[in-house]
Amino acid sequence: MRWYHSLSLRLLLLFWILLFAVASSGYLLALWFSKPIAPEPVPATVQSSLAPILSDVTTFRSLTPGRLVAGDYRVAASLAPSGPERLQLDRTLSAAHRRMLMQQLEADEPQQVPLGNRMLLGPFRLEGYRILVTRPITVDEREQQVISEQQTQRVQTLALLVGSLAIAILLGAWLVMPLRRLTHATREIARGSEQPDLRRLPRRNDELGELARALASTAHDLAVSRDAQRRLLSDVSHELRSPLARMQVALMLSQDEADSPERGGHMAQLGRDLERLSTIIERILSLSRLENGLVKLQTEPVDVRKLVGQLVKDLTYVDAKHGERLQVRESDDWPVLESDPELLRLVLENLVRNALQYTDDAVEISCEATASDYTMIIRDHGPGVPAEHLAQLFTPFYRADPSRNHKAGVGLGMALSLRAAAVLGGTVNARNHPEGGLEIQVVIPAQAT
Repeated sequence: MRWYHSLSLRLLLLFWILLFAVASSGYLLALWFSKPIAPEPVPATVQSSLAPILSDVTTFRSLTPGRLVAGDYRVAASLAPSGPERLQLDRTLSAAHRRMLMQQLEADEPQQVPLGNRMLLGPFRLEGYRILVTRPITVDEREQQVISEQQTQRVQTLALLVGSLAIAILLGAWLVMPLRRLTHATREIARGSEQPDLRRLPRRNDELGELARALASTAHDLAVSRDAQRRLLSDVSHELRSPLARMQVALMLSQDEADSPERGGHMAQLGRDLERLSTIIERILSLSRLENGLVKLQTEPVDVRKLVGQLVKDLTYVDAKHGERLQVRESDDWPVLESDPELLRLVLENLVRNALQYTDDAVEISCEATASDYTMIIRDHGPGVPAEHLAQLFTPFYRADPSRNHKAGVGLGMALSLRAAAVLGGTVNARNHPEGGLEIQVVIPAQAT
């Protein structure tokens, strides 16, 4: 993240801009509402008291800045019609009030205007000469100045309060609202939402944007974890059903034929299914751990033809018609693979059982070899699957048309086969055979034994 995307720097910059705006607005408002100092006519009493001095030409010309005229009146500026020192200003006043002195000298009539702690009067004219005088301000005049300053301060204080409120609103809209959105999104995740409503927050480039993106990723991971747990529970019930069914059949037959020679075969089948039931439980749990990288595969040399043969025998034991419908192509080059036998059987058994459930026709099991892999093919001769449904066959709980066969499962067999094959490093694909029926291909990489 670049430095200018930092939320801290943005907040500092925003705060500085708003503070500058508030201060500027307060100053402008003070200027707008404060009353400008308006010159007033010089009172007649003042003019009459100064008349004896200001009516004599000689005396008038001799008045220079800083000189006392009468009482507290002092010359502030003089302007002669001509000469090298035509304009003279009181040095104590010209430094800060030169502009006002010059404007006052140009006035048409004598006026008085406050000038700091003094009152400026003039211009007084006589034969082309002009002078300005000052006097100390009175108590009443000072009180008026204080009132004016207090009014200006109140306007500035009001401007600061309004500006502070504006800052609070802007910061709330820019910072607090995204935090509230993140809070609502967290509650949505707690309720199980995979895609919480974060609005435009993930597009931000600052810390809030990073937090929103992390929250969205967390919501997805939690949803995937919940789905994996649900699949695991469903897989367990799905895989335990077949050996339990065989065990029930073997138990009933052994009870009906207690003294017959077939009783030993039934008990043997019951023993195999008990052992297989224990193995299935262990392998389904292991499959979940394998997918999460918690354990390693338990590989050993596996004779695939022998494994398929045992699978056919187990399915035939439950239903003799299955044995009649299952056709294993003996002429194929069946491999011996370094693989996990229980996971490989889990893949093939689910696919074969699925084919037997959805068609009453023959089901063919064959194998094709290439230089890099082996492809085991399970093909039925049923009606096939509509092309638009092929991509969804391996979705958990999906059944293309459960109404066409009352023996259809819950839609987990093919999904479990796909997951187990992926752990073995292989793939499972489905297509409609050109001559009819559905064909499932299990591709397993070739490995030397």
